[in-house]
Amino acid sequence: MKTKIYLIALLFLASFNSIQALNNNESEDNLNISVVVPLQMEGLTSGQLSKIESKMLRMVSNYGIAGEGYTDKFIMYPKYEIYDHKIVEGLQNVHVIDVELNFIIKEVKTGKVYSVFNQEITGDGYSKKEAINQSISQIKTKGEKIKNFLQDAKTKILEYYRSNCNRLYNEADTMVEQKRYNEAIALLYPVPKEVGGDCYKKIQRKLDEAYNGYLNKTCEKNLVRAKAEISKNNNETALEILGAIETESNCHSSAQQLKVKIQTRTKNNGQNSGTSDSSTEPVESKKTNDSVKTPNTNLVDDKKPTKTVNTSSPVSGNERETRRAKKRKKMGEIARTEFKRTRHQGEMDRAMQEG
Repeated sequence: MKTKIYLIALLFLASFNSIQALNNNESEDNLNISVVVPLQMEGLTSGQLSKIESKMLRMVSNYGIAGEGYTDKFIMYPKYEIYDHKIVEGLQNVHVIDVELNFIIKEVKTGKVYSVFNQEITGDGYSKKEAINQSISQIKTKGEKIKNFLQDAKTKILEYYRSNCNRLYNEADTMVEQKRYNEAIALLYPVPKEVGGDCYKKIQRKLDEAYNGYLNKTCEKNLVRAKAEISKNNNETALEILGAIETESNCHSSAQQLKVKIQTRTKNNGQNSGTSDSSTEPVESKKTNDSVKTPNTNLVDDKKPTKTVNTSSPVSGNERETRRAKKRKKMGEIARTEFKRTRHQGEMDRAMQEG
């Protein structure tokens, strides 16, 4: 009976993971518009800006758009302007503000505006801060007007990708040739599945090429780092570095071989130290054991990384989807890191200041 329950639980878990992977794929294949807020906005605190950002993220999510900051091409940002502020006197004065709120979707490099949403809001409270908070709480995240605003931008952005497909592909191809894999991934990852046709297929092939290059480049760097740690007798650190190397990378086999060498040597050293008697050991023997503390140069060789040969059995459809979801997640992390790097360069903030 226990075995039966255990098997049912395993089947349920496998089904759940498969559904989760499919859901992840679906969300990550959606159109990307990076939701951003200015670092500062007159009259608003950082907490209030964060609340507006949360509203915007909920808004795009409601209509199947990813807004988590994967692309530096298209941004959606707010314009919050208090155009009237009056105080109603009474037992306790009440602050009343009238606000014009705009959400703008723009292409960063050209400054071209793709869509604008406008909403007028009134907020009140016992202080100006409370009135602002109350106005922010009234920002709508659903409705026909919002749907049209996002759909208008979506149509134009999809047309942009289709019209510029060859240019994007060639730009990414140059990046791959120059081993700027992170940038190539960040450029192509946001291209949504809805672009469709031959364009989307060739973009995905180049994206896979960039990702494989990224894995191999990262693997080679980590292999060098691990060997440096071995030369300093930091075997545990070396094992951690080697353990993080992706199985799909070309030098994974070399990493595994090096791990086995470290583990075997550590095991042998442990056995030798456990059977030795320091009180009766000859001086020559002590010198031999002391040599263990010298750099492990015999573990480090200058051979080129061994290319991993795939000898695994065919994978099931569910497993394939799970692997794809994991791969897409990693690509998304790379794209997000690049997005943050470009944000620091100030291009997006300049685009927001231009109106």
